[in-house]
Amino acid sequence: VASDYNCLTQMNETALDKYNQMRRKLEHVNGSIRTMNDSNCTKILSTRSQLNEIEDAMSNLESTIMHLDAYSRSLETQVKKFEKTSLATRTSPSIKD
Repeated sequence: VASDYNCLTQMNETALDKYNQMRRKLEHVNGSIRTMNDSNCTKILSTRSQLNEIEDAMSNLESTIMHLDAYSRSLETQVKKFEKTSLATRTSPSIKD
């Protein structure tokens, strides 16, 4: 009976040691995962901020392009009117007294 008790005690102590080793390893792994998580979260927030800046810049660029396009069309219309007026002036007969 005493040898059985000693055997059980040794088994319990060995199991306890193994569980303590596993706990320490898991605590280390958990700490590493938290560190990586924090690092990744920081990177994601930075990337998100950069994407927002790019989106704002694209919106501004799009607005500028629209204004430039409207201005170009306006200039084209003015040039056509000028050309039409210039042609009409050149081809109209002069009135002499």
